[in-house]
Order: sequence, then structure tokens, then C-alpha cells
Amino acid sequence: MSDWMETFKGAVLASEYDPESHMNTLMYVSRFDQATWFLLSNVGITPSTMKKQNRRIAIVRQRFQYIRELKGGELVVIQSGIVAVGQKHIRFLHRMLDIEDGKMIATSDYTAVLASLKSGGSVKLPANYKKAAEGLLVTSNVAEETGLS
Repeated sequence: MSDWMETFKGAVLASEYDPESHMNTLMYVSRFDQATWFLLSNVGITPSTMKKQNRRIAIVRQRFQYIRELKGGELVVIQSGIVAVGQKHIRFLHRMLDIEDGKMIATSDYTAVLASLKSGGSVKLPANYKKAAEGLLVTSNVAEETGLS
């Protein structure tokens, strides 16, 4: 098993929160999306490789869990790991943590497939991507980590 990797680090900026100083939902999704690309780059999947191969990444399932709201000025880090690899899919998890106390703020669970731009359908993961993804497998019990068990 691999260790969780840091895929995003940042602060909640004034332009990213609502009148009550809570970070907008759109920004959580944006941060997780950025983390996704950094995670997938460790598998060899980057925007340039997708373009060269006439492929795209399609998120076929996603689930967000908000544990507490972020407020303006708070510092966060996202750690990511792959939890399953199939013939055509990669399932991965992001966990957003408060940098100061290490507590969980939110999680995001995704299942992604590689899809052909020509046909629109999913395609088998190339062996090099599959092997790289399997090398990044982590174990996770988010319910236990968040105190929701």
C-alpha cells in the first residue's frame, strides 16, 4: 500500500466565500478537481497525454461529504489516494484537512474512466496506467477518520 499524497494546498480567499465568510461549494469542487489532476499525473494521465491519445477522463460517479464549513483565511491541504483499479476504471478519494489542526473538513470519492473522444465510450486502461495506479493504492476508512462510524 502507498501513502496518501498531497495534491493541493491553499487558503480560503475573500473572493471564494459567501457573506457569512463560508467557502462556496463551487470552491470545494474546484479544489477537488485540481487535486484530481495532480493525482492522475502520478499515473501518467495529464492533459497533454489525453490530447495526444485522443482520450479524456470521464468522472462517472462522485460523492462529496462535508464535515464542517471552511471560513475565510483558513489553510487547507488535500491528500489523495487511489482505492480501486479495474480494467476500465480508477476509483480515488480526496480528503481535505485543516492545516492547523489536521482535522477532516471534507471528502470527495470519484470513479473515473478513460474515454475515447471519437466514440465517447470508455476504453480499457493501458497497462502502464493500470500498473502506476495500482502502485498508488491506499487503505481508507473515512468514517473512522471523521468520527462518523
